[in-house]
Amino acid sequence: MVKLRHRKTIIGAVSLTITASLVATGCAGFRAERHGKDVGEAICDLEGADTPEEAGEAATDALAELEDAIRIVGRPVSEDVDDIQENLDDLTKHVGQPALIEQDLAAIRRNVNAATAVADHSTQRFYEGVEEGLAECTP
Repeated sequence: MVKLRHRKTIIGAVSLTITASLVATGCAGFRAERHGKDVGEAICDLEGADTPEEAGEAATDALAELEDAIRIVGRPVSEDVDDIQENLDDLTKHVGQPALIEQDLAAIRRNVNAATAVADHSTQRFYEGVEEGLAECTP
């Protein structure tokens, strides 16, 4: 009788641990995706800037979001963030030049798509969020 209770306790503890692990993984993925969307939206704000001052403010916000992404998602995004930061610099320089802005956004989307293809689950969720945020940019 004691062995049966002990076995049920172990099975219950294992089940609880597995459930908690699955919930934590799902929450981490959601958080990464939500933060990715914030990054994409911040990039869209930069794309919509009308003056160099607005572009500077939007670039600062976008860079802050990218820095948070490294903290939240971790090392897997740091190289990609460096590439995106270069694209943001170009985007800032091209305020008022719609054709060049479109090229810069296309380059960011290519970087995101390439990174998504080789990323782990949580990192993929981050990049999916970035894509979702970028989808809100004006064509």
